[in-house]
Amino acid sequence: MTLPEGWVRAELSDLVGRDGFIVDGDWVESRDQDPNGEVRLTQLADVGDGCFRDRSARFLTRSKAVELRCTYLAPGDVLIARMPDPLGRACVFPQMQRPCVSVVDVCIVRTGVNGVDPRWLMFAMNAPATRRSIEAQQQGTTRKRIAKSRLLELALPLPPLTEQRRIVESLETHFTRLDAAVATLERVRAKLKRYRAAVLQAAFEGRLGAAVGTKKWEQVTLGDIAEVKGGLTKGKRRGRGERIRTVPYLRVANVQRGHLDLSEMKVIEATEAEIGQLRLRDGDVLFNEGGDRDKLGRGWVWRDQIAECIHQNHVFRARLMRSGTDPRFISWYGNSVAQGYFLREGKQTTNLASINLRVLKSLPIPLPSPAEQRRVVDEIDSALSICDAAETIVDAARRRAERLRESLLRDAFGGRLVPQDPRDEPASVLLDRIRRERAAETSAPKKRPARSRR
Repeated sequence: MTLPEGWVRAELSDLVGRDGFIVDGDWVESRDQDPNGEVRLTQLADVGDGCFRDRSARFLTRSKAVELRCTYLAPGDVLIARMPDPLGRACVFPQMQRPCVSVVDVCIVRTGVNGVDPRWLMFAMNAPATRRSIEAQQQGTTRKRIAKSRLLELALPLPPLTEQRRIVESLETHFTRLDAAVATLERVRAKLKRYRAAVLQAAFEGRLGAAVGTKKWEQVTLGDIAEVKGGLTKGKRRGRGERIRTVPYLRVANVQRGHLDLSEMKVIEATEAEIGQLRLRDGDVLFNEGGDRDKLGRGWVWRDQIAECIHQNHVFRARLMRSGTDPRFISWYGNSVAQGYFLREGKQTTNLASINLRVLKSLPIPLPSPAEQRRVVDEIDSALSICDAAETIVDAARRRAERLRESLLRDAFGGRLVPQDPRDEPASVLLDRIRRERAAETSAPKKRPARSRR
């Protein structure tokens, strides 16, 4: 690509001025940390795509930081994540109330005196073209990463210093507006979520549409009206001579709240007897065992989307036995009001929750007549269709905002976002000055002190 007048292409290692450096964070193990320490340990989770997210809560003492010869972060340092997601994302480190260091998978760039503008460098690292270059240099199979040596060799389109500042000012203005628009979209999404919950709550309290109340609704348990069964355990051992074949099966990831996601189906080995017992039928109501709290009891109705399909042991199946019972009524109830019951009666740990077969069979359900069930479901579908349409609009607007953000970055580093000024000092002069000043330093070239690797 032809660069604009006054621009040059330079490697990341050439952009650091006097008193600057490019180093990896520090090798800090769990045993080095202390929750009462004075020094904050910045982690990958803190490095956002263009923003410092301030999420971690790890610390170490000052004495341990001295022992490990840690590099303290300074406001204006550019932090580059050497692991996903996304790989190579960058942010500028802000002013913090306590001293901070960083973990080894974060690369620290201090542009130094007379180096490039650190905010410009952050945007340059997050630009689509740079992101593609980083992805091409990634290493590893299960845990993708990029080495600092490869980051140093990244070639970036470098504008004059004054143009860098104009680019930063323009991008910050545009991104501030975009961020405000995205925040509005997220508030709308949160309101839609609350609206969904309110619709379902009202439906099962007899307050939706032309409901006549729940006083005459029969009180039953799921076990009273359905055969409830667990699924097949993966890797189950079997006796010799049993005929085994592979069939599609539903996992927790397939069973979402109010719909089924069948875009990625897995297969499992099962005997003919197991397939016969666990094969799903049209109208079966599915419930997840749980795990993460957002998965607890969530589910939907099977509609024979796949000719022969069974379910794993973390997905329960309720096959309705009472004539006229609408499976959508039972599933919507399980996805809404029943959540409180599942949380009370299920197994609880700090972040996890699960239900077993006994708890699910004992689920109390207020059951109206078949006609009333259908009316309630129709009212729910009508109300939630409005919500679905609004969420589609929100999602489309969110995608447009992301495309606009990428377009702005492409224009910025293609020389199309702000006008060029022929009076600007060319970027080549900036690079020459950086080289001269670094070479003219009276002290020896700075080297990072060696750190113990245990």
